[in-house]
Amino acid sequence: MYPTHVCANGNIFHSQAWRDPEVPRILIVDDEGAIRTLLSLAFTQSGYNVQTAADGPEAINLCRAHRFDVVLSDVIMPGMNGHDLARWIAEHCPATQTVLMSGYDLECQNCPAAPRCELLPKPFKPMEAVATVGQVLGASRGARQAAAPVPNPRPPMRAG
Repeated sequence: MYPTHVCANGNIFHSQAWRDPEVPRILIVDDEGAIRTLLSLAFTQSGYNVQTAADGPEAINLCRAHRFDVVLSDVIMPGMNGHDLARWIAEHCPATQTVLMSGYDLECQNCPAAPRCELLPKPFKPMEAVATVGQVLGASRGARQAAAPVPNPRPPMRAG
């Protein structure tokens, strides 16, 4: 487990884990600090690099500064909601997947980012969130691998 640093604004950052490019990077966005802390601990214990944000604008600033594999965001937040954040991510960070947490949300069905966005229904257990994110990352990795060119298994023959 990597050391945990709590920033002045109460957000959690795991600095040494962030340096490992093989570990999935997740940004957890929720206006409730206790939810951010609980999910951060669950994802850290499951081997993820974790950063947290308290709202959409803070998440956008972090997305501009860092690459994330997935953003896990609450839908109902003051100011910018999770749908607006998902649309911003789809436009500006196309390689980043989005998972939205919501108890009841019909807007997900009409969201233009919906094909790239998964809904995690509330209430859920922290490890259910970890499992959902793992499935989303597995599906996106599988699609990227399927689209990647297949290397030639035989070395080229030399004339000679």
